[in-house]
Amino acid sequence: MAQQDWQHRLKDIAVQAKEHPAGAEMALRDLLRREEGNDLCAALAHDMLGRVLFALQRVKEALEALELSVTLMRRAKGDGSPMTCLAMQNLAHIYMALNNHDKSITLGRQALDGLIASCGEGHGLVAGAMLHLSASYYACRDFDEAERLLRGAKEIWEATTPVPPELGTCLNNLGRIEEERGHFAEGIALHRQAVELRTSLLGDHEDTAFSLGNLGVALASNGDWQEAAETLEKAVAMYEKLGLGQSELAEGYRGNLEVCRKKLAETGV
Repeated sequence: MAQQDWQHRLKDIAVQAKEHPAGAEMALRDLLRREEGNDLCAALAHDMLGRVLFALQRVKEALEALELSVTLMRRAKGDGSPMTCLAMQNLAHIYMALNNHDKSITLGRQALDGLIASCGEGHGLVAGAMLHLSASYYACRDFDEAERLLRGAKEIWEATTPVPPELGTCLNNLGRIEEERGHFAEGIALHRQAVELRTSLLGDHEDTAFSLGNLGVALASNGDWQEAAETLEKAVAMYEKLGLGQSELAEGYRGNLEVCRKKLAETGV
């Protein structure tokens, strides 16, 4: 199969994976059989397969697929190529999910360093690597390093035209760090920025609803029960509008909303 053909096939499978991961797994394994000996195709297919298997909660198999992807990508593109670094980044994410934070941070650091060397410090891929690596430090409760990386990513994306939606993730995560430190006013301000940005860029979208939910929870943590309730109502309503009213996140925010309503009833507001 010509490179253009298998690349198109991978794109089609990526679309399929969002709704039918089991079918995507079968399609990827079929492609791997057809392209045996093609290291680049196999690296990309194993990378996608790893993410599909992770979505199917087959974590051990996902880890094996992503480790093989990194090995094959190194062989096809070299240690320092952006494609190898991105494969390492995906592998680091799996290690983080397995609570192997040392391995996750080591891989994430290698990916970040490689992307800085190959793309330059101000590149969007570098910002993405900073964002991913910050999550590992956050999971270790190293909030200082997580914040440093997030602010680095934020600076890059703020200088990008047009501003990418990933900036909203930076703002959300920075807000959470401030909440962890007990700085609720600072956290609320960052969550407001995330809501404003995502509303502007995405409109009614699950990411916008997520930012609204984060803002509502931060307001509740600060005792701002009325605004918290109003904000959480908007978040839940947006999830419902999008057909995601029964999702885990929507249910969680619905529970937070009930807490706010009880507090308001107790205070007679």
